[in-house]
Order: sequence, then structure tokens, then C-alpha cells
Amino acid sequence: MLSKTFLKLSNHYDNLFERHGDSVKSSQQSDKITRDKRLKILTQNLDLNKKISILDFGCGTGYLLQYLLRKGFNGSYTGIDISEKIINFAKYKNTYKKAQFIKINLLEKSLKKKFDYTLVNGTFNNNTNNNWLWIRKVLKELNKITKKEIVFNNLSEYVDYKEKKLFYIKPEKVFNFCKLNISPYIIIKNDYQIKKGIIRFEFTTFIIKKD
Repeated sequence: MLSKTFLKLSNHYDNLFERHGDSVKSSQQSDKITRDKRLKILTQNLDLNKKISILDFGCGTGYLLQYLLRKGFNGSYTGIDISEKIINFAKYKNTYKKAQFIKINLLEKSLKKKFDYTLVNGTFNNNTNNNWLWIRKVLKELNKITKKEIVFNNLSEYVDYKEKKLFYIKPEKVFNFCKLNISPYIIIKNDYQIKKGIIRFEFTTFIIKKD
């Protein structure tokens, strides 16, 4: 069942990349301003003065890496994605020596190394009919290879309009699962506004790992 989910997502993003190339639209973002607002939230706990290691789950063409480099990032970066076309382009585009891009289905094959931080931007937002099962399994796998913090965003169910192709979930549902199954230290941030004049439609979850 979940292998079909990965195949569906891979085909979806391949089609977007073929239509829009290396642009915000290929990652289903409205524009660079709103994309960078999301990245600012996702990366707010990172100490870029230290040589940290980052895993970018659903990395696309590596726009998170480019954002981090503009902020002074000097650590190691690993981007993973299920689209071979996009991974190949990311390898060609990004010349940062401490970066690597890997095509992998994390539910079928595990990464051997661990990372300080794992970041997931927008990857959980497409409606695949079994999203919640998929998200839970992915988070459990990411938990195995993340040492300090897992950060990801979702679309909130508390909105006044929904698109059928997108997946919405209640923040408290995500909170309860993460707290009971991954770490007791969970922060939900839903007080930010991506677009002016529009109801706050997403939230970011911070799973903090402590010994």
C-alpha cells in the first residue's frame, strides 16, 4: 500500500518538475517569499555557527540547502527524495562540497548514518488517501536516524477552504502521536501567517530529542 504512495508521489513531482523546471511551482510553493517564510520557521532552532548535520527529507532540487548557505551554514547536508529526475538535477545544481543527494524510499531502505536535525517542508501535504499511516511510519523512521530535532509542517484542518488534492490534519492529532510515540518534548507552532489577509492555514511541529 505505502509503496504505491511513494510511486504516486514520485510521478506527481516528476510531472511538476517537467512542467515548471527548477522553480517554486515544482515544489508546490506559491512564490519565493512564502517559501522562505516557511524555511525560516523550520530552521529557527538551528545553530548555524556550529557544524551540524542536516537531513532534508523530500529535498527537491535543494532549495533548503541554498537557503541555509545564504544564512552561513557550514555543516553537512544530506537531501533525500524519491524522484530520480529531481535528485539528478539537485546533484548537478548544488556544488557545496559537504552536501550529498540520495534517491531513496526510506520505508524500504534505511540510511546508515544519523543526523543532528531532520527537516521536512511540505512533503506531507499531498493527499494520497493514506496520509496519516504514511506520515506516522515516516516519522518513526526519521526518529531512528535523528539525534536532536525533527521539524516538519502540515496543513491545518482548521481552515475555511480545502483543496481535494491536499491533506489537512488537526494539530492536536499530530501532537498526541508524536508525544506518545517519539518524544515527550513537542512544540506546535501555528501562530505565523504565510500570506497576508488569509487565515493561518498551516502549522509546524518540533520534535525535540532529549536523553
